[in-house]
Amino acid sequence: MMKTDSQETMKTDFQVIPPGDELAVPWDLTEWFDAVVLRQWICGTVETLNWSNPELVEYLRTHPAYRPRMLLCLLAYAYATGVYDSEEIVRRCEHDPGFREICGSQPPVDASSLSRFRRENRGLLKWCLVQLFKRAIKARLGDIFLPAGLKRRLLDAAVARLDFARQMDRGGEGL
Repeated sequence: MMKTDSQETMKTDFQVIPPGDELAVPWDLTEWFDAVVLRQWICGTVETLNWSNPELVEYLRTHPAYRPRMLLCLLAYAYATGVYDSEEIVRRCEHDPGFREICGSQPPVDASSLSRFRRENRGLLKWCLVQLFKRAIKARLGDIFLPAGLKRRLLDAAVARLDFARQMDRGGEGL
């Protein structure tokens, strides 16, 4: 059977995911990517949010010490790199250059402020982590056709990190 020109030029621009567990996101994404790349991705994702909401702008004006962008970037980075305990995150803000870069000259005051931010912004943290996981998988596996159910799997990975962080802050009770 002879192929026509259109059949010969028709190619797919994506790969099918090979069998195995290539979509399992490691607890520490620095196993896949450099920490600098992860910080850039996280901060870029956080910047896509609408920070000009009038209520938020007014709240930030009256509470200048509250820095939700920094806290969101910090916790997403910590959870993406396998650091879950709020006290450990605060320590790393003092001693780890990557964490310090996110915090700038004003690290979080204490672990309870991180726990409170996580509790009050759980949905936003889940969203941020899922965006990061999607980007990481695409960067790692190339231009692939992502299977159905991937969003659920990535959401589960994000929730597992948030739940683990909550348990770490409670002193491991229930683990």
